[in-house]
Formats: sequence, C-alpha cells, structure tokens
Amino acid sequence: MADDLETYLASLPDKLTEHLSDVLREQAFRLSDAQREALRSLEESPESGALEASCTVAPGANDLEYIVQAGGDMTTKEVREGSGKPYDYSEAFEYGTSHQPARPFFWPTYRAMKDDIQEAINDAVSEVLK
Repeated sequence: MADDLETYLASLPDKLTEHLSDVLREQAFRLSDAQREALRSLEESPESGALEASCTVAPGANDLEYIVQAGGDMTTKEVREGSGKPYDYSEAFEYGTSHQPARPFFWPTYRAMKDDIQEAINDAVSEVLK
C-alpha cells in the first residue's frame, strides 16, 4: 500500500507537467487568436497588418511557460526617418500617443479571458489529481 502511494506521488510531477503543458499551450494560442481578432476589429491603418502578424505565442524557459506577445521586430521602425531611434508602434496602437488615440487590443482581451484561462488550468490540475 505504501509502495502504491509512493509510486503515485512520484508520478505526479511528470503527469502534471505533461497535461498542464498541453493546456497552457492551448490557452496561450486561444488568447493570441482572440487578441488578433480584437485587433482586426480595430484596424484603421495598413501598419496593423504587421501588428496582427506579430501576435504570436513563443515557448518559454520550460515546458510550463508560453509567452503571448505582440509587436517586436515586425512593428519596430524609426521614430522619424533618419533618426536612428527605434520605436515599436504596437505600443502606440495599444496605449495611444499625442497624435493618435489608444486602440487597446492586447490587455483588454487578456483581462476578459483571464478567469476562463485560470479555470482551464485548475480543471487540468484536478484531472491529473483524480
């Protein structure tokens, strides 16, 4: 009986990691897709095509980390031609500037989905522990 319990407990980390990794990846892509959809509903400029394409999921430092991101190299250009100063216009899109209003798509979508994502994670843990 004690051996069964020890075997079960020893198997939990691998079972949790495997199942949670799948659920976390699924939820990360679900969030990224929703952010891309929110962005499409706000599109007002040709620049948003690269911004939409920059909405991606990257693997993190371990099997339980996925990074939902937007912007970066695809949306970074010079502030003014010849200035040599880079600026990521995804930030202007999300937060606005003195010349354009904010058109947030990243954080509002995350906040709207956060509870559902957490519930999916909790359900995954419960499934493994049953």
